[in-house]
This record gives sequence, structure tokens and C-alpha cells, in this order.
Amino acid sequence: MNEKIITWFKTVTGKKWMMYFLAFNAFFESVILPVPIDIFTFTLSAAHPKKWWKYGTVATIFSVAGAIFGYFLGAYLFEAFGEQMIAFYGYEEEFVRVTELFNRNVFWVMFMSAFTPIPYKVFTIAGGALNVALWPFVIASILGRGLRFFAECYIPYRYGEKVGKHILKNFNHYLLVIAIIGVCYAIIRYGFGL
Repeated sequence: MNEKIITWFKTVTGKKWMMYFLAFNAFFESVILPVPIDIFTFTLSAAHPKKWWKYGTVATIFSVAGAIFGYFLGAYLFEAFGEQMIAFYGYEEEFVRVTELFNRNVFWVMFMSAFTPIPYKVFTIAGGALNVALWPFVIASILGRGLRFFAECYIPYRYGEKVGKHILKNFNHYLLVIAIIGVCYAIIRYGFGL
């Protein structure tokens, strides 16, 4: 499916409505959409390298706005909406895992959520359902999502589409390595009181 989306997307990257499309998808990917916006940020930056920072900015702002919306959906409409959405996508196990993580450290969980294979929407809705502290949630979302999207947009600008394609193809592997490093740091820092 990703290949078909990328092929179609390459044909429309120059359209005037593309920034709105990116903003819409970044917002709703944080709440409900199943398609990650990574393919959009990368493809746009590969097609228009000089605009890489604009794409990173739009993706970050609207993704975080969507995260806040997801937080409030989880806080006020979890029983009416959140549970059904989690079940629809089959994220029950991920939701339980995220719930356990949130009990340890809100900031690090939200920051690392930008680099894990677990869908971001699970974290946003779970954060609201658990009524975690909002400011650490928001600040960590800005830093984590910003780092992710700006990196995705910068790579094709700096290294070209060929290198970018390799990274995008293996993106989850790279994210997993980053997540493992982050988890190890958190265990050492918080688990052993160092």
C-alpha cells in the first residue's frame, strides 16, 4: 500500500493544496488515521528539497495539535470513542503496554513515542484516558515529533532521494534502535537512581 501511496503522492507534490493535505494528515494521524505521515514528509522534501523546513514545521505543529485533540478525546470520550478506536485497529495490547509506561514517566514516554513502532495515536488517547500531566505531554510531543519530522525532511534535502529511500524503507529498524537506546538510558537513569 505504501508504494501505491508514494507513487500517487509524487504526482501531486507541486499542487497548491499540498500543505493543507500534509497538515490534515499530520493532525488526524495523531488521533485516528492509520497511514503514517512519514511517507508524505519524505516525498515532499525529496520533490522540493528547499522547502524541507516548511514541511517539518507543518508536520510538527499539526501532529502536536492532533496529539492534544487525542488527549482530550481520551480524557472525555474514551468510553464512547477511544475504546472502540483502539479495538478497531487491534491496539489493545499496545494500549495496555502504554498504560504501564505512563505510570513511570510521562515526559520520556511521550518523547520516545515518536520513535517507537507503536502508533502515536495510542499514546495520545491513552495519555488523556489516564489523565497524565498535560504540559510534559505537550512539551515531549513537540520535541519528539519535531525531531522525527525534521530529520525525515532534512535527510532527502541533505543526502538526496536515494539515501532517503533506504532510510525510509528501514525507518522502523532505525527507530527501534533509537528507542532501545532511550529505554536503556531511562532504566539506568530512573531504575537504578543514577
